[in-house]
Amino acid sequence: MTGAFVQREESRLWLDGKPFRFAGPNIYWLGLDENVDGVDWPTSFRVIDALDTAVEMGANVVRSHTLGASHGDPKSIMPSPDVYNEEALRKVDFAIAEAGKRGLKLIIPLVCNWDYYHGGRFTFARWQGSDDPLTFYTDPACVALFKRYIGTIVNRLNTCNGKRYKDDPTIMAWELGNELNDAPSAWVEELADYIKYLDGNHLIAHGKQFGVDQDKLEIASLDILDVHYYPASAEKTVADAQAVTAAGKVYIQGEYGWPDADLTAFTKAAEREPAVSGTLFWSLFPHGDHGGYVQHYDGFSVHYPGTGLNHDLAQRIGQLRTHLYRMRGLSEPVHSVPAKPEIISAEGEVVFRRVVGGAYYTVERATESEQGPWKVIYDRRAADHSASWTDPTRIHSQLAYYRVNAHNASGIAGAYSPIYHSKAF
Repeated sequence: MTGAFVQREESRLWLDGKPFRFAGPNIYWLGLDENVDGVDWPTSFRVIDALDTAVEMGANVVRSHTLGASHGDPKSIMPSPDVYNEEALRKVDFAIAEAGKRGLKLIIPLVCNWDYYHGGRFTFARWQGSDDPLTFYTDPACVALFKRYIGTIVNRLNTCNGKRYKDDPTIMAWELGNELNDAPSAWVEELADYIKYLDGNHLIAHGKQFGVDQDKLEIASLDILDVHYYPASAEKTVADAQAVTAAGKVYIQGEYGWPDADLTAFTKAAEREPAVSGTLFWSLFPHGDHGGYVQHYDGFSVHYPGTGLNHDLAQRIGQLRTHLYRMRGLSEPVHSVPAKPEIISAEGEVVFRRVVGGAYYTVERATESEQGPWKVIYDRRAADHSASWTDPTRIHSQLAYYRVNAHNASGIAGAYSPIYHSKAF
């Protein structure tokens, strides 16, 4: 259960009467995905796999753009002005409810600075006949529409858990928008005041890419300043965090690039600096519905625990896990024993859903019966991006039985999958 609401006291976060520090991933696609067969809602398998992976990595907070920033596409929350897609909202309901079941808190941006598939300020401007994204801040019709949208979101009754979003402690903070670098202070104050009027339970964040806006530090209704770094920088993180906390606001690092950073220096600095309330890496991707991992090509994808094909990459992903636990003041635990994989088909190629924490997989085949004897086809083969694995020793006319099990990064094996009976092909 998610317990109480996260609260702010000056520059520190509190939960259940205790100081609250957090770390986790960005999983931007939980409400609307772009990575599998075009723009579509993610399957329940991918949502659950990603959230379970976040927990296994040590996360206690997840930031997800498309749980709130979702405009202009037929499958978005608001496909056109003041028109709402109930099925899209039900997908958001599901993701929020599943996060709550796992004790995760959520940071939800309500709009995006950029012209991406899930819409944003460009979308609002175009709805008013303008190609200038600054229209989003200055046009009264844009501001009014955005306020109506916010009201719909915060007052939404979740069909999965029966809670209105504004009453759900799973949500830690509403973020006015993702990387609103040029948002005027007057607009930020107006919108932050408005959300506080609608929802007295949740914190309000404002985020940008480059440093801290000094003028935003004076806004009383703003709780959190969210700064992004590519790559992660120990020096910038500490300096910005100290500036924000000196003004009595909470500092978080809402996104950071990890592959090309001095990850050791950054993680140690963030963990030791009390002014850093939280860090969220960019970004986590799940296993695919039909094998392998979901692919994304921005250079920052985390496929935990790694494919085993790149030792340095897997080691850095392991550093992220260590950091997530340490930010929370916890020692990193042993890796969980993986669950049973699921074989989808084995007609020529073995297609199976991978499992959380699976670093290696063993594939076995029997030809006489479900009781064996079993022959090892792949012995602890490293996880990779392949959707299917070929059995090179299979005789096409031969009936066969297959089973698969997963091993974690420490080599500990989980239980075998249910047996799949493959016909001759």
